Amino acid sequence: MLTGKPYDQIASMIDWGDQTNHYTTWKELLGVLTELGWHTGGLCKAVSWADVCGVAVVHVEKDHFILYDANNRIFYDPGQSDGPDRYTRLVPMSFLPVQPPANSA
Repeated sequence: MLTGKPYDQIASMIDWGDQTNHYTTWKELLGVLTELGWHTGGLCKAVSWADVCGVAVVHVEKDHFILYDANNRIFYDPGQSDGPDRYTRLVPMSFLPVQPPANSA
């Protein structure tokens, strides 16, 4: 979704060892984004969606990551099969501002 690459290709970049449940942390996510050439800001705390700015990967309650485009108020939740939405009931806990690599335009 964020990178345009299939899930399996992104998942292969993370070493989950013998885990069958693929649990990703900020450290692993940052590693993948850096390897793909994405620029990231610092990790920021969020208590509401108003705290999130620009395009960001957001860690929400129930331990899940989504992508949020605050400029256009669009939520991209990989767990939601019917595509992007303009509303979510998920509660943000922290976020990481992201920018694509310069050569991706």
